[in-house]
Amino acid sequence: MTFIAAVSMEDCAILAADRATFYVGAGVSIASAHLERKIAGNRHGYITAAGFVELIRPVKERFVAEAPASPTEVMRIIADEQERFRRQNYLKAAVESRVKSCSWTITLPDGEGSILVATYDYASDGLLALARSGSLFSFPPDVADLEKRHIESMANGFRFGRTGEDSSSRDIGHNLFLILSMVGYLKDRGRSLTSQIDFAVHAAGWRREVDSGRFLEKGLSWR
Repeated sequence: MTFIAAVSMEDCAILAADRATFYVGAGVSIASAHLERKIAGNRHGYITAAGFVELIRPVKERFVAEAPASPTEVMRIIADEQERFRRQNYLKAAVESRVKSCSWTITLPDGEGSILVATYDYASDGLLALARSGSLFSFPPDVADLEKRHIESMANGFRFGRTGEDSSSRDIGHNLFLILSMVGYLKDRGRSLTSQIDFAVHAAGWRREVDSGRFLEKGLSWR
């Protein structure tokens, strides 16, 4: 698992993900030394994921290679790879729990001049859209419920822009700094996150990708 944050602003979306990876040993997730960038993009949007690498990596690779332009196309890729994963691991008792533990968050144009943020929901086997002026998070397995509630309270500080106006660089920068503050809080609590955070900012007419080190040093290069 990993730390993922998604923020849906009035005319753009922000994805953030740390680079931590885990392996399963004796039935528990253990942080590994391997670091990996979790956000991938195509000409239409971005995807990031948490879960078993054997399932999420091919979904991300196909998202890049096939460039799906709609949530329906993304769901087709996820369904294909879930079935492939089940077939390859059908003798393993934990196969369905591993499928259930995987999640994907995507951004795509919504056809109305804004950006859709959606996350995969295993129970409904579908993508659930995040409402504008909303945020969502995925946490590493060692993050406690109390800490999750604290992060959700910090999320009250996000700035979403105003209807009918472009989200300002100041609001976007504020939100990136707030996400880094959330990561700092969890790291101070001893949780398994990396200091390196990758960001993708996706608006209807432009996109920017930057890691936390580059952002803190030089900010984002705006339109």
